[in-house]
Parts: sequence; C-alpha cells; structure tokens
Amino acid sequence: MIGSSFLERLLFRWLPIFMRALMIASAVPLILLIFAQVWLRYVFQLPLLWVEEVAITPAFWMYMTGAAYAAYDKSHIKVGVIDVAVKDPRRRLIWRFIGSVVTLGFATLFFIWGFNFFMQDLAFGPQTATLRYPLIYARSSFFLSAGVLGGLYFLVDTVDLARQLFWHKAPLNTGLNAGGE
Repeated sequence: MIGSSFLERLLFRWLPIFMRALMIASAVPLILLIFAQVWLRYVFQLPLLWVEEVAITPAFWMYMTGAAYAAYDKSHIKVGVIDVAVKDPRRRLIWRFIGSVVTLGFATLFFIWGFNFFMQDLAFGPQTATLRYPLIYARSSFFLSAGVLGGLYFLVDTVDLARQLFWHKAPLNTGLNAGGE
C-alpha cells in the first residue's frame, strides 16, 4: 500500500523537482533558438523560417509547466481582497475554500479541454506549414503539464483547505507560499 509519506514526497518534492527541471530544459533551447534567429536575421540578414515552428515546443512546455508550478507553490495570480477585507481567520478560510473550489472547476474544464485537444492531435496529426513538424509535441503540454499537473495541485489545494476547514488539520504543504499568504 502506498503510504501518505510516499504521496507527500511525490507531490511536494519529486514532482516540483521534475517541473523545475522541465522548465529549465525547455528554457535553454528556447533561448538558443531565439538568440540564433535574432542573430541570423539582424546580423546576417538570413532569417530561418523554421525557427518559430520549432520554438513553440519548448515555449509551450515552459509556459504550461510554469503554470502547473505556480499552482504547486501557490504563486499564481490571485486577488487578495478577501485576505484584507475579512479579519476572522475561519471566515477567511471559508472564502479561500470557495475560491479554491471555483478554481478547481476551471482547472477541470482546462483538463477536459486539454485532453480533447490532445486526442484530436493524436487522431488528425496536425503539422506545421514549413517543416511539417508535428504540433502534438508542443500542444500536448496543455494536457500533460497544465491539465494534469496543474489540475493535480489545484485539487491538492482544495483538499488541503477542506482538511483545514472541516477537520481542523494543519496545512499539507508548509513549503513555498503555503497557506496562500
């Protein structure tokens, strides 16, 4: 049986390390491709037509994994009016839980949309115009990174807030930005 310590290590140690590595692994070729394109276009007057087609893959993976990582460390964009307006910690927790449920609903829609998009790409195999480069390499990040990983961390956040609100448990992740502060 998988223990909670395994699940905690997976959610709060191994997957974040994987996501950081994936973001770095995506950023490096993206930077190199953009640098090469700018250098060739403006210094040598030789633009490479295929760079934009290839650059979308590391760009999408970096963006979508960054979104999932922001869900993990709770650094995604949010409006903190409730934390300022509501002084009672219990009521603030209730509002944060409601916001988390709504966010999880949107994450679920993104997961479903990403899955459908992924399945459509598998079925039809769209390609870029110049290189005939399969778009699934880039667009699968919508489902796999933002949908699966991001949705997972929005689910974890909602369950964590429910644990705190209804069972008076301590927050699961006491690491980065835990507690939404």
